[in-house]
Amino acid sequence: MAYLFGIAVLILLFIVLHFFTEIALKQKLTTILIFSAFILGAYLFNLNSENRRLHLNEISFDFEHGKTIKCDGLDVNNSEFSYSSGTQTFLGLKESKMYGRILSLDSCQ
Repeated sequence: MAYLFGIAVLILLFIVLHFFTEIALKQKLTTILIFSAFILGAYLFNLNSENRRLHLNEISFDFEHGKTIKCDGLDVNNSEFSYSSGTQTFLGLKESKMYGRILSLDSCQ
């Protein structure tokens, strides 16, 4: 749906450039191309951010339901680590051998 909005904005921009400016067609097309690249970049950024968010949610869901997760080559489970949602990290529990270890969710698979 977002790409339709982007296309509509580009069409509107072209109409405004066509009727309300006196620049050459080549300059109009260059302007449209630059805006197209910007809109495409924003769309790809949002797509990547959404995929990353879904991946991190899946990892935290698995951890909270007792599954073992691999992070930086270590097995992370809820008997040795706790999950900090504010920083999205796993913190080693005091009574475990992993005490003091901090692992980011970004490093997990």
